[in-house]
Amino acid sequence: MRAVTRALDLLEAAGDLGWAKVGELATFTGIDRATLYRLIHTLELKGYLMRRAEDGSVSLTERVHQLSDGVRYEDVATQIMSQMLHELTEQVIWPSDFATLVSGQMVIQASSHKYSPVSVHRRLVGKTRSVLRSALGLAYLSSLGRSDLARTLDILHRIGTLDGQDLAILGNIDGRLDEIHRRGYALSVGLIEENISAIALPVKLGRKSIGAVNIAFFRTAMSPAEAAATCLQPLRECIARSEAALKAQTRY
Repeated sequence: MRAVTRALDLLEAAGDLGWAKVGELATFTGIDRATLYRLIHTLELKGYLMRRAEDGSVSLTERVHQLSDGVRYEDVATQIMSQMLHELTEQVIWPSDFATLVSGQMVIQASSHKYSPVSVHRRLVGKTRSVLRSALGLAYLSSLGRSDLARTLDILHRIGTLDGQDLAILGNIDGRLDEIHRRGYALSVGLIEENISAIALPVKLGRKSIGAVNIAFFRTAMSPAEAAATCLQPLRECIARSEAALKAQTRY
């Protein structure tokens, strides 16, 4: 474990310093030179570091960039949301989900249902929701610009994830999205489960739409308007904190 930690410290130092000699890396990381030489040799063999023959300076290689390319903004957002949703549910009691668009469906990536005393669900991560019939999907669509929205709807139609109910909604999707913009949030009332309603807002990184977060509640407990009156501001604040953390972690 200690060797892994030191290797990561070395990679981070190389990223901060650029071309650096072993002595500079030792000062920066606090790792002794003998250990640094061993780590550099191992990471050089794996292709993550290269040493300049002229002076022995070390730098990151393109393979590090390839490794980072494998991490999507949505993946980082999921890590952040896992904690943020827990905190949100502690505040409002009702459970929340964070979902992203995957293969034509909203896939729940993080959920706080297991922390909520009023949830009948426990394992929702990996479950899917309709893009056009869930608050999560409608919130996500409402955050897209006109060209991105048209392209997304075209893809949904082409890959065959829309059923008859979806196609009926699709005919008036512009009106539905206009209504969401006027209202300030997306909602669903018994569209996914008859006894469940939800309100939702999108999550963005700059201008890029990442996904959406909902708050789900029993239809018998309150209306969407009542839920918005008590839960919408905490939901907005949760998403604002999450977007700030995402921006900081991705250096967007």
